[in-house]
Amino acid sequence: MRKKYKIILGTYILVGAAVSGLYIWQEHKNLADYRLAANYSSAMAFEETVAAARGLSDALEKSVYTVGGSMSGKVCSEIYANALAAEAALSTLPFSTLELEQISAFLNRAGDYAYTINFGAIEDGFTDQQRESFSEMSEIASDFADYLDELRSGVNSGLVIMDSREIDHRNVLADDGTEKLSERLYSYENEFTPMAELIYDGKLGKEQDNSVNGDLSQEEMIELVSKYAGVKIEELQKEYDYEGTQGRSCYSAGDMSICVSPAGVESMQNRRLVGEIKISAEQAEAVAADFLKKQGFENMELADKEINGAVCNMRFCKVENDALCLNNEIKISVAMDNGAVYGFNALSYSSGDTDAEWKISEEEASKSIPPSLKVAESRKVIKKSPAGRDFACYEFSCADSRGMGVKIYVDAASGKQCDIIFEKRQK
Repeated sequence: MRKKYKIILGTYILVGAAVSGLYIWQEHKNLADYRLAANYSSAMAFEETVAAARGLSDALEKSVYTVGGSMSGKVCSEIYANALAAEAALSTLPFSTLELEQISAFLNRAGDYAYTINFGAIEDGFTDQQRESFSEMSEIASDFADYLDELRSGVNSGLVIMDSREIDHRNVLADDGTEKLSERLYSYENEFTPMAELIYDGKLGKEQDNSVNGDLSQEEMIELVSKYAGVKIEELQKEYDYEGTQGRSCYSAGDMSICVSPAGVESMQNRRLVGEIKISAEQAEAVAADFLKKQGFENMELADKEINGAVCNMRFCKVENDALCLNNEIKISVAMDNGAVYGFNALSYSSGDTDAEWKISEEEASKSIPPSLKVAESRKVIKKSPAGRDFACYEFSCADSRGMGVKIYVDAASGKQCDIIFEKRQK
């Protein structure tokens, strides 16, 4: 019997070894397949980067020879599309591209510039200044595309190897003269010379203004915090100061946190849990309006409100020359259990007036509304461009044939549509 058990045990061991061997072989095969798939994916990502960069270079060069509005608009679309494609492809390369900051910034700016000037280029073509800017971009993009072509030759010849986790985990540099793709691109990034700042009306057209907009002293700032919080100065506790040129400080008073700068109180937030609703939305609105008036905010009008749980969130916009300044706003929240101010944010508020002008009448502006829309009401508003320029508009609240709400904004200088916004639709 003992011999029989030994034979059975030996058989089980052999079968187990065979199964284990098959499993190991299959996993090794799968690993090889995964490695091939990863290499193929990395190679495709790099090829897409090369193609998009070359497409951007060619599109930018076309701008030098473009005549007329229709072709100028087409070229702008090509530049924008290829810039987006290059940025997207670059981000899919098999290594961290966060270090490629200058290259990424150039691609973003080229796309944003083309997107911004496209509106005017479609009608009038490119100006001499725009051609000059595109020409400078073209040289940079061409150099980048040539470098990527050179890298592709290196990859195909084996002098440049594609990055992978497997290579990174080895943590050993190759001694055969090969370099990783990431090393070559990082080296190019270090020598990359960014173009001069462009002045245009896009979101990347100028740097944000970081200058201090206000002259309150430290004592005046503390007094203002005390007034907003409704407590004595002695009850305030300083939490921290922000680094930078704004001179911001943060204080706390019970459950309330308040941030203040030389320009005034920027934000206030209560951390307590709100109980059951005991006041109406209209009462909450009255509380908010009274609070703003007491703090010295004049000519403010409610733009919209929304109830979230037991908190009424409202947005008040400044009114200037009977026009609502849509981007000059204060957000304020009121707790609907005790009617107290729950939150306050004035980071997007400015007390200064704009230089917006209405050069055409509302009747002239209404000619830009398509016949398929029925205008319910209209008003004068002031909007901001992506670069922060204030400009006058007419806002037309309309409804389509299905009764869906849509707002059409018409530039009060040119009489052309400048924005279209759909109202919130019920799910």
